Amino acid sequence: MLWDQDKFLRELRTRRFGREAVFFQEIDSTNRWLLENEGRFHLTGATAIAEHQSAGHGRLGRRWEDVPGKALLFSILLRPNKKSSAPLGFIPIIAGVALAQTISDVCECSPKRLQLKWPNDLLIDDYKVAGVLAESVSAKDKFCVVVGIGVNVYQEAEELPTETRLPASSLHLSGLTVSLRENLLAKILFRFEKLYDLFLERRVQEIIQSWSTFSLPSGSKFAVHSGTEIVHGTYEGIGNDGQLLLKKSNGSIQEIYSGEIVSETEGQRDSARG
Repeated sequence: MLWDQDKFLRELRTRRFGREAVFFQEIDSTNRWLLENEGRFHLTGATAIAEHQSAGHGRLGRRWEDVPGKALLFSILLRPNKKSSAPLGFIPIIAGVALAQTISDVCECSPKRLQLKWPNDLLIDDYKVAGVLAESVSAKDKFCVVVGIGVNVYQEAEELPTETRLPASSLHLSGLTVSLRENLLAKILFRFEKLYDLFLERRVQEIIQSWSTFSLPSGSKFAVHSGTEIVHGTYEGIGNDGQLLLKKSNGSIQEIYSGEIVSETEGQRDSARG
């Protein structure tokens, strides 16, 4: 079903998120466009939506593949005050929580099936259905962050990429019903706006608590690729800067600000290769 911008705007219940919105039938990247055109918008929460992205990408430059009309692809413009808001590491965190809360509610998906994989993936039953990419522009007279989000909604198995580190799925293949992508986006923006307000007010403990509803159980074993290092340990949550907390075998806590979680088995295999 083709995107209906008027229907999306009718569904919207936010104060500012999505109130300025542009739609593209096809574009290379909504993140790229919004970063380059942020001066056109007055409100935080301006949103660029695409039916198809020809050069969508995720973290580490990985390509994001989509099928026109079957995914939800959008970017959101934020203008946080770096001095008074919570640490910027929480921006992908609140985006992920907004996704998980919305899918749990709108699609009637048990939180037990959903998992937020630090810092930017949403999984259902261990299959990736959504990803988040935050990018920023900083200059003498401005600072802004653009958060790109892609959700696999209606794809069939043969329409999903196969050469990925995490197996991919869609809401449809997960047995969930999404009647309208317009409604789904409106609800995501509603949740995101509320969480962004917590972010602006530095209410990090409330954000961490919301994240923990969908995160790995404390004590879960895993490994992290951080730079050229592979670190093994158990999950101890996220810290007050949005960083990953990993407990090592000697009992010490290592704080990880950039990296990628992999399974313990993957970490052992990659360590052996190194």
